[in-house]
Amino acid sequence: MLEKINPGLADTSEPGCKTIVASDRIRVPCKWERVLGAFLEGKSYNRFEAERDLHDHCLHTTVSTLQRKGVRIYRKHETVRGFLGIPTDVCRYWLPPESREAAAEIMRRRGSYDGE
Repeated sequence: MLEKINPGLADTSEPGCKTIVASDRIRVPCKWERVLGAFLEGKSYNRFEAERDLHDHCLHTTVSTLQRKGVRIYRKHETVRGFLGIPTDVCRYWLPPESREAAAEIMRRRGSYDGE
């Protein structure tokens, strides 16, 4: 999702965040913003789902980034079909209800969330 940049928003110069300049300034959300936004929508992901749906090639690293920002992320181990149907162990990650407000506040400060 591309957003027009509000000049009053926080700087987007951190790694993974890009500003595309055209006739208007458009901000491409950081990878961690895409993941956190999906978690705020109530979704959960394992590494393969995050790759397909969010273009996140290293979900475990993104989760670590979110935790350093003060968001608690739950996880559980599961087994899925991998290459050639071979069982593969992965983690499923999701946002617990008690972390929703902290996550929403981080996204509001970035100008990426206007939800509850």
